Amino acid sequence: MTHKATWIALTITAFLALGFGPARADGLLVPVQWGYHSEQDRARDAVRSGQVVSPGQAKQAALSRYPGRFLDMSFGGNAYYVKIMTPQNRVVVVTVDAASGRVTGAR
Repeated sequence: MTHKATWIALTITAFLALGFGPARADGLLVPVQWGYHSEQDRARDAVRSGQVVSPGQAKQAALSRYPGRFLDMSFGGNAYYVKIMTPQNRVVVVTVDAASGRVTGAR
């Protein structure tokens, strides 16, 4: 072993011995726990239990009030936001109440 290789090996050994080894990602990962539910799981459970209307029902309610081409939809906890392109080529974001399925506004 050359002098340079010996020096590198000793340096690495010293760093590892002093605790300067590779960092662990334990703090970055969410541990799997029984009963853990993601936001998507909670939304799906709310639809299944009838607390919230389904995304398809919200989409139909928005399109019946504002006819056009469906573009996109998102869920915000208590409302669906349905993005529609009108026949006049205007983009409208329709707010649909998640509990009742009624259209509450548009912008």
